[in-house]
Amino acid sequence: MYFLQFIGSISKLIYIALTQLKKTERWGKDYLKELEKTYEGEFEPALIAKVAKYQSIQLHFVANTFSSLFNRKNNKPEIQRNIQYFLMTVLYDELTDDQKMDEKRVYEISYHPAQVNPENFKERVLLAMHLTLISQVPDENAYWETVKQVHLAQKDSAKQFNSETTLEEIIDITKRKGGHSLVMCRHYLIDPPNQQIDDCWYHLGGLIQMTNDLYDTFKDTKEGIHTFANSQQKIENIVMAYAAQKKIFIESNTRLPVSNSIKQRFAIKTSIIPAFGDIAMNQLKGIASNSTTLPNFNEIPRKSLIIDMELASNKYRLIKYAYKNGKLWM
Repeated sequence: MYFLQFIGSISKLIYIALTQLKKTERWGKDYLKELEKTYEGEFEPALIAKVAKYQSIQLHFVANTFSSLFNRKNNKPEIQRNIQYFLMTVLYDELTDDQKMDEKRVYEISYHPAQVNPENFKERVLLAMHLTLISQVPDENAYWETVKQVHLAQKDSAKQFNSETTLEEIIDITKRKGGHSLVMCRHYLIDPPNQQIDDCWYHLGGLIQMTNDLYDTFKDTKEGIHTFANSQQKIENIVMAYAAQKKIFIESNTRLPVSNSIKQRFAIKTSIIPAFGDIAMNQLKGIASNSTTLPNFNEIPRKSLIIDMELASNKYRLIKYAYKNGKLWM
């Protein structure tokens, strides 16, 4: 029975990947071009490509997956809020990471956007997206609490530039940063709030952030950012940390307030995400070879850390690991 469920659900995901992702990505680029006209400016091509790509992935593989718990897909306003969120976060990260704004102005834009006078095109867009999203969330108090938690996690992430930060602290920051960021997306949907579903959003967000860290080991190492994936020389520590978060997420699936058959379909649809992490883990184990320890990440060649998902072997592993991750009950 599980084999047939898996084949059916994965086939639908493959169909979406082949037919819908690029279509939604093109829509996203057109939407961003319209914003350029409205707010009188231009985004860099790289920013347009990034926002268009990731809002499409988020829509089809995360937002619609959660809405499928209520037997539906995202509607047009929800799709627009999805891209507005991605644009807002990309602009916010760009302006704060490049230290183009002091801490006071960051606070004002975050918590008092209606009172801020934008100084340039990107600030105009950032503030507009922020205010638009605030005006459309069904529970503004809950939304502001999530925003607060996101900013706290982002502030704490500065500790990841300190080599003395412990693995436990890094994992806590990573899970909160990814978890609360994804919970923000839940606020943009019309589905009724539910704590068990919110928990699932949160734990998936932590898992996504940890998966991203596994794929960004080269970049993060060069930028001096310490993550759970590049701060440990013992491969066992990395494997255990990722496996623990994966277990927490899968357990949260079993507590969803829906029937077991719907839980199982949801688990299969989300099984691809940890499968990507498992592939990265497999590659790290190959770098360690017969040893239980990894070399210093500064000494590992870039080509050894880049994961080529075009390889037939990695495509096979993706399905293999997804099959294992998606099975809720033995």
